[in-house]
Amino acid sequence: MATVVLVDDHDSQREIYELALSTAGFVVHEAASGERAIEMVRVLRPDVVVLDLAMPKLDGWEVCRRLKSDPETRGIPIVVVTAHIVPGVRESAEHAGCDAYLTKPCLPNEVIATVRAHLKRAVA
Repeated sequence: MATVVLVDDHDSQREIYELALSTAGFVVHEAASGERAIEMVRVLRPDVVVLDLAMPKLDGWEVCRRLKSDPETRGIPIVVVTAHIVPGVRESAEHAGCDAYLTKPCLPNEVIATVRAHLKRAVA
């Protein structure tokens, strides 16, 4: 079973995506902050990270930059799921190193399909 670290500071968002991902067969570990996400990724070495951008203290952009600059975690795909739709946000997330960008509201099936697609790429 593939492992996902799900990062969002909003409990309700984490609950929605955690339920969908776990029902789809993924092992899901939740983090409510950027700091906790980095700790979890370094310890767990998940197959994929699903990451919100707008979080207090350490935002998703910085989490992405740190994970992608670390040789131990740079190969882990990062799927950004965010409410940011302002022009340039997608590009800045991609520049930070995200592998996929989805905008909220985002159907759980879309998140699952994107996670699966990046798992296949990581294996190939």
